[in-house]
Amino acid sequence: MNLWTRFWLAGAAVAVGALTAPAAAQAATVTVNLSLTRYQSVGQIDAGPVVGVSPARIVVRVGDSIVFVNQDSGGRHTATGLTAARGRFPSDPRFTDAALAATGTIGAGAWSTGELAPGARSRPIAAEHPGTYLFGCFYDYSAGMRGEIIVEP
Repeated sequence: MNLWTRFWLAGAAVAVGALTAPAAAQAATVTVNLSLTRYQSVGQIDAGPVVGVSPARIVVRVGDSIVFVNQDSGGRHTATGLTAARGRFPSDPRFTDAALAATGTIGAGAWSTGELAPGARSRPIAAEHPGTYLFGCFYDYSAGMRGEIIVEP
């Protein structure tokens, strides 16, 4: 076997190895569905009652992304981080109009999907730091539309 053939075979083996790398090493994208009409039953998580979010609690790893989907046909929603919650849903989250713009990453301070029209999907929002993060809908927070994101290392 000549030198060129050996070089080509070695390169092919490296390329095939890269294509078959284990999926566990790759970041995942998790979908959270928002709908007050589809997910009416109130659930309970450690931080308090939840309605309109499925799943209400998700567990992701650092580097994973989350996409929020508005499945309601007539209502606008957001998923907006609650930075001062300290493990409980606040009674008054003091959302500002900034919650209506897509910003931030989970774990790095304030974040929001921005306003999601019926049928819309958010951009992927990366989970950057381990911890437990609560979120709620700017429009429907008082109705219990909120959830919890657990980011593991």
